[in-house]
Amino acid sequence: MTQVILIITAIGLGLATGSFTGGFAFSPLVCLIAGIFLVVPSLFKFKLADLALVKSHLPEIGKNIWVNYLLITAIALAIGYASQDIGIAAALFLLALLPGGGMVMMWIKTSGANVKLGFIIFMLNLALLLPITLIFSQFYGFAAPFFPPVDLSAIDPNLAAVEVKPFAPFMLLVVIPFVVSRIVLRFFPSIVALTAKHQPLVSKATMFGIVFYLFSLTTAQLLFKVSLAELATAAIATVIFYALTFGAALLLTDRTATGKAVFWHIATRYITLALILAVFNVDIFGASFILPIMMAYFIQIGSSGFLARLETREAVAA
Repeated sequence: MTQVILIITAIGLGLATGSFTGGFAFSPLVCLIAGIFLVVPSLFKFKLADLALVKSHLPEIGKNIWVNYLLITAIALAIGYASQDIGIAAALFLLALLPGGGMVMMWIKTSGANVKLGFIIFMLNLALLLPITLIFSQFYGFAAPFFPPVDLSAIDPNLAAVEVKPFAPFMLLVVIPFVVSRIVLRFFPSIVALTAKHQPLVSKATMFGIVFYLFSLTTAQLLFKVSLAELATAAIATVIFYALTFGAALLLTDRTATGKAVFWHIATRYITLALILAVFNVDIFGASFILPIMMAYFIQIGSSGFLARLETREAVAA
């Protein structure tokens, strides 16, 4: 609950700060900070020998893949097409391609799920980040003929000057953190021990700072420039997307420890990463692109506690 309050506070303060200052410019350093302070501590616990567990959990891992990358993605595309707003469609598609996220391991531990399996799925989803960004980079070209033209009147032309290579998030959030974790494990064991002792505090502080920063960006202030019709369409589309996602997670998993590990990777999305990617694509998809991603914070964070109670109501031995 403390983490939920921190995230909501960070969102509110970020939007207020951006509103008063006009918003900050984006720096790619936030990706590196997220990788170092959020991903690296988790990688300290990862041993290459853990990959041997993949063979014994192939059904669960397979379910994570087909539900997230086929079923949920199809749901997102259908809702997006129905909205007839390519920005909303792109945002839902991006959320569908980014299961899990920064808080998923916390909910896995809270609900008594299989932590080892949860972490393996987390790592596999991260490993898919490169093909995901490559796929998403082609979305506009494929989808544009099926949607009305994009209204870019609310977009600052300077935003178009900011570009990101598809492999950049993969390098900053996967490759560099993995290399850093191996170096620290090998040469600085005291840092590993210190991090383990204070990891909850470090994670909460880092998440608060990143969310505050992302919501204080100039891009985030587009929330105050969209029409009420766009807000309503985005809200309805995002609520339907999460309702169907939660429904799929509940119906297609059981309450065993392994089932709950898969459940959380279906029910949650990597919203912070989606918002980072949105910064680089808002000049393509329009202001409505950031709406579902910003709304996702409130829906996912607000629902996670309720979902955790559902998952722990009937504990079943794995």
